[in-house]
Amino acid sequence: MSNVIKGIGKILLIIVVVLYLVLEIFLAICLLNYNDYRITVFGNKSLLLLTEDLDEKYKKNDLVIVTKGDGSEVKEGDSIFFYNPGQNYTVNYAEVTSITPHANKTYTYKIGTTHNVYTEYYIGKNTKVYKGLGGTMRLLESKWGFLLLIVLPTMIAVIYEFYAIIVEIIEFKKEVDNE
Repeated sequence: MSNVIKGIGKILLIIVVVLYLVLEIFLAICLLNYNDYRITVFGNKSLLLLTEDLDEKYKKNDLVIVTKGDGSEVKEGDSIFFYNPGQNYTVNYAEVTSITPHANKTYTYKIGTTHNVYTEYYIGKNTKVYKGLGGTMRLLESKWGFLLLIVLPTMIAVIYEFYAIIVEIIEFKKEVDNE
């Protein structure tokens, strides 16, 4: 019975370590794929961590994965996500009232009556929402989250390895002295 419990304990430990490593690798990849606006971008997909309610569909602390096309898929009346350079490049969401195409396959989207959004600030319009996951991701991507998830466990592992090496040296020295 004792061996079965030890075996289950080892399996659970392996599962926890593997899940931790997957989370650690995913977090590192997200941080390495930050764009200039501190948004994680994978190809044509952006991971938005909402800090405020945008409407009834997009709430604070949601994780929104936005898919960006070339801009031609946007029609009048569509709601789009975009960077607002006038507000420290915050992410906004609004309805397009008109579209002006340009010769170089770029567009200007008019938001409301006065605000223009250029193609370079367009994030996308097609979304997938994960309720509440944005707050967790924001915590993990913060300085404290990185410290607690990456740095602290790594330091503990390194200290433990030094301890194990010292114990091994002491045991080896005792065996040599006893011979």
